[in-house]
Amino acid sequence: MSPNQADRSGRSGGPDPSVGSLIDPAIAPWVDLWDYLDGNFWGVWHWAQRSLRPDQVAWQPVPQVASIGWNLQHLGEMLDHYLAHVFRAQAQVQGTPLYTMRPGSQDDGRYHDLGAIAAYHRRLRPDYRRWLAGLRLEELQRPLGQGRHARTWAWAVGHIAEHESYHLGKCMLLRTLLAAR
Repeated sequence: MSPNQADRSGRSGGPDPSVGSLIDPAIAPWVDLWDYLDGNFWGVWHWAQRSLRPDQVAWQPVPQVASIGWNLQHLGEMLDHYLAHVFRAQAQVQGTPLYTMRPGSQDDGRYHDLGAIAAYHRRLRPDYRRWLAGLRLEELQRPLGQGRHARTWAWAVGHIAEHESYHLGKCMLLRTLLAAR
């Protein structure tokens, strides 16, 4: 199965054989970390698909706390943003604005369709993995911009992993809160 296809779990088909043997050894641990995080994402998504109604996917304990649906959508929009606007690796996949990426964005209950969220991720997650697996160590030093606190691609790759973990953790907290309702 190619990485553009998804198995029944929703995960991509694993390493692209045309890229897999060419992964820079210094990048391989980042790809391994991504594979782990990807598995965590699909684990949370499958739990939600099996266990929650759409109103529960969009449930917020208070208006300032984003729902499980918003958090999962945000992870897709984050990848879309980085691939299209930061790394300039491809065109933005989502045809509408990346609402969850707007500064100060608050959940308005629109992200309750787990099927639509999964379809978006099935498109983006293999793209990001393929892009990551194709990197060379020296590319991690590329600057993202200018200024006193100039960041690099290495920072961005690390930020994506950190952000993925953070938002999946928020989903787990919401899972606990939903069970206590």
